[in-house]
Amino acid sequence: MPDHAWKAFERRLATRMGGRRIPVTGERDGADIVAGRFCYQAKLRRGMPSYLRDWLLGIVGAAQRRPGPCTGVVVWKPPRARDDDAVVVLRLKDWQALVAAHATRSGASGPDLGLESMGDVT
Repeated sequence: MPDHAWKAFERRLATRMGGRRIPVTGERDGADIVAGRFCYQAKLRRGMPSYLRDWLLGIVGAAQRRPGPCTGVVVWKPPRARDDDAVVVLRLKDWQALVAAHATRSGASGPDLGLESMGDVT
């Protein structure tokens, strides 16, 4: 049976995050991947909203032009929504670098990007 592209993407993402893919057997409850403290839902879709893509490309470019290390992040919130419910968007490779750097500072070993020993994320 041929592998579906979405399933292969979930497997690759689980590997990158040091977690495991949850099979589609009814136990998912909204999560595709579990990695330490994090649950991920993977979306392989056409049509990322163009405004979101443009915002991310813009802030990544601005971050790259700054001296020293800087990571571009988009924080999006619809009007009248609570600030705590805003959505944070950044590139996967930037997320991996942030998580790996935090794990290194906290003394965690290995490629576990789920950060089981991370403590509170602030």
